[in-house]
Amino acid sequence: MKKFYTLFITASLLAISSASAQISVIGATPKKEATFEDRVKTEEVKTDYHSSSFQRKAERAAIRRERNKIEFNSSITGSLSNFNSKWQNVNGSTNSITAIANFLFTHNYKKGVFNIDNKVTGKIGATSKAKEWTKSQDEWFISTAPAYKMTDQWNIGAIASLRSQFANGINGSNQRVSRFFAPAYLNISLGVTYVCPNPKVPIKVNMSPLSLSATYVTSESVMRQFFADKFGADAVFADRDLMTPEQKNTPYVYGLTIANGNSRYEGGSSVQVDFDKSFGKNNMFRYRTTFYSFYGWINEISQQTGKNKELDFEHIAPNVRWEHTVDIKATKYFSTQFYFQMYYNKAQCKSLQTQMVLGVGLSYTFKSK
Repeated sequence: MKKFYTLFITASLLAISSASAQISVIGATPKKEATFEDRVKTEEVKTDYHSSSFQRKAERAAIRRERNKIEFNSSITGSLSNFNSKWQNVNGSTNSITAIANFLFTHNYKKGVFNIDNKVTGKIGATSKAKEWTKSQDEWFISTAPAYKMTDQWNIGAIASLRSQFANGINGSNQRVSRFFAPAYLNISLGVTYVCPNPKVPIKVNMSPLSLSATYVTSESVMRQFFADKFGADAVFADRDLMTPEQKNTPYVYGLTIANGNSRYEGGSSVQVDFDKSFGKNNMFRYRTTFYSFYGWINEISQQTGKNKELDFEHIAPNVRWEHTVDIKATKYFSTQFYFQMYYNKAQCKSLQTQMVLGVGLSYTFKSK
């Protein structure tokens, strides 16, 4: 009986273990393999920021070069004359050295219908004779001309210019007759400009019905010198109460009167003609000329209608300044320059004033176009 129970228990345990194993296998869920889906969109990113920035800068630089035209020219010319003592004793010649420095700067800017021409020139020269230096050339000039294009041939705008000298000027009597801004000339005009459409004839003609011409003398020593030359060394300059009406209203220094003080203003009309052209191979020959004339008809009418019966006013005459410059380049750095100017200002001198300079020397020119 015990053997039967033993067998029964053994068989029961085997059956239970087999059933539990079957249940565990059936109830277990198989493991699934993990998969990942890539849903992130990939796009190509441009990273050449530097190249695009450089391109924009290059485009802006190209636009500036297209709108701006710059020219700079400088030269040093001179001459030397030397004689030994025997030659000087026989012929009476004098050793001399002359040196003249010139510079020219022009700038033209165009954008649409607007354009502006700027110009700066300067020249200064000296001559040495008997170990004494005297000024032979001295002038600086600044001008600007903004304008709006109406047609291919006509512009409307303004021209403003200022002219004076750098250093003191001494006349033949060793008297100081000029200094910086004594005198100085200011011209402002409003009008129209004709531009020749033919590039072979680069001429501009400005006609300004309204213009202003001003003369400044800011040096009292220069004014005193001219006053003494005009009315005598005994004439009183400081006290106006002791002056006669003639002394107060007579032009005595570069067209100014005592009544004007340090400046004189005239209103009227002006005409200006400009021509600048290069000729020959490699622009070897260049000719520039400027003709300017101003007539102060407004002052003429005011002066004659409000005439002081005690004084005899003269009629105002047009002022004329005509400049010519010829440059001949033998090589890139060696040139010859010829300059000639005619100037007439009745208030200063009733005769025509002229000057001529011929120089040979070194030169340098830069052009942006």
